[in-house]
Amino acid sequence: SWSIDAFYHEIEKNEFANYFVIEFNQAIIGYLGLWVVIDQAQITTVAISEHFRGYGLGQLLLKYVMNYASHQCDVMSLEVRVDNTVAQHVYQNLGFQFGGKRKNYYGEGQDALVM
Repeated sequence: SWSIDAFYHEIEKNEFANYFVIEFNQAIIGYLGLWVVIDQAQITTVAISEHFRGYGLGQLLLKYVMNYASHQCDVMSLEVRVDNTVAQHVYQNLGFQFGGKRKNYYGEGQDALVM
């Protein structure tokens, strides 16, 4: 998970970062971070509030961002925890394919799959 300082830097200082949110009753219930560098897009973070999971909101947000990025990017990638099979399934359904593994990406013994 990201620290408050990391989020602050992303939103206020990172010229490549774009953030998209889903709101319900004036509260943010989901968000997605996207870096766009020249013609490549990198999904940096995705989260849906626990109480709103299972309704397809993550997939809806991903589809929106994929459409947004398709106008300027040829490639989109992301990392996902090896043990997060639910997210992997969503990403595969949207056309992402496994491209490799990053050892200890999330910390000691917590690998990431590159998609």
